[in-house]
Amino acid sequence: MSGRALILAAPHSGAGKTTLTLALLAAFRAAGRRVAGAKIGPDYLDPGFHAAVSGRPAFNLDPWAMGAACAPLLAHALEGVDLLLIEAAMGLFDGMAGSAPRRPAGSAAEFAARFRLPVVLVVDARGMGQSVAALARGFAAFDPEVEIAGVILNRVASPRHAFMLKEALEAAGIRCWGAFPREAAVGIESRHLGLVQAEERDDLEPLAERLADLA
Repeated sequence: MSGRALILAAPHSGAGKTTLTLALLAAFRAAGRRVAGAKIGPDYLDPGFHAAVSGRPAFNLDPWAMGAACAPLLAHALEGVDLLLIEAAMGLFDGMAGSAPRRPAGSAAEFAARFRLPVVLVVDARGMGQSVAALARGFAAFDPEVEIAGVILNRVASPRHAFMLKEALEAAGIRCWGAFPREAAVGIESRHLGLVQAEERDDLEPLAERLADLA
């Protein structure tokens, strides 16, 4: 494997994983880094956005459906890139019902533990204060084989709000990598069964530029 990989996960769906992944892809690409995206699970919509923003092919990495094939596919995805950003599905510890209760089959947690990849937790901070530390600390302590490298705060209301959240996280020993403001204009439109597809948007280039600026 020639590059490095990082998983962007969240406590639940709708926290802003796709927006944050695209923002980081756009920012790294603008900085001249060779960066690519991937998606845990069978979702084909998110990889379409990853590929459009990064300028490189995006892959699905499904530990439940692909099994042992995940390892060579991950190695292939890392070829020729400095960094691979892997977007999780649903919540970090969400997977197949009836499987391992702490690290369910098909979950991003299973993938992170199997390949020893660090996880950055995307936390939707709307309506949240110092309780963010308890949430993040719980995720960090839940499974010792899943490394939480830090938190990115999303939908932060103000600089004061961001400061309060960061202070609480750091006091709990959780690294805060940054805070994204509430900005409706950079949201990725959804509809039944998923996102609007990348090729359906005629504003993808200015959207990527704005996301890169925020990142």
